[in-house]
Amino acid sequence: MMLQMSATPVSPVVRSEPAARTVPGKPPCPRPPWNNARLQAFMRTELDGKSELGALASCATEECFHHALSGTLRAGEMLQLPETMIVAFNADVVIEAADEGCVVTGTRVKNNECRLIFRRAYRRVSCHIRVPNGASESRITFLRSPSQKSLGLVELQSFNICQPHLRQPSGAGGFSMTLDYDADPLNEVQGVLWRGGLLEISRISLTP
Repeated sequence: MMLQMSATPVSPVVRSEPAARTVPGKPPCPRPPWNNARLQAFMRTELDGKSELGALASCATEECFHHALSGTLRAGEMLQLPETMIVAFNADVVIEAADEGCVVTGTRVKNNECRLIFRRAYRRVSCHIRVPNGASESRITFLRSPSQKSLGLVELQSFNICQPHLRQPSGAGGFSMTLDYDADPLNEVQGVLWRGGLLEISRISLTP
């Protein structure tokens, strides 16, 4: 696992947290409502006449949200792109035009929650984000691909992003960073979860 950052003018504080371990004998949590039949169908791949859930991708790709139209995705809605499903959970998600494609962002200062689910699984994921000046603490979590036995998207690794103590005056400033995650075999990544303070996700690089 690697973490790479580039930030100006003051570097943020980033804390890495592994996923919580399951408790032996404890029944699994029920599948949440956002992980519905539509999303399950999106994550299925036809291989040799069989439908496989959580299949490993065969080639690298980069998601810059080119196929998304600018606008607001209301809480509870989904937007399907060719290789990514954008899932707005308890807060609206905003898609804004950028120089290269679009960025995924929100409207709330706190308590945002958005999932970016990929059609296939990948071993290496690089998530490029920008955090505006003065934003509250946020969290980026990489989600493990599902399987026939486990339909859920389990949290693999989280990164808590905190503003530096020395903040610049309010304005259009902020910092940018890249979070790189290398997954172990059989624990490939099939999604990214953003929770908490406001940020912008501009690009996700995916390598099988």
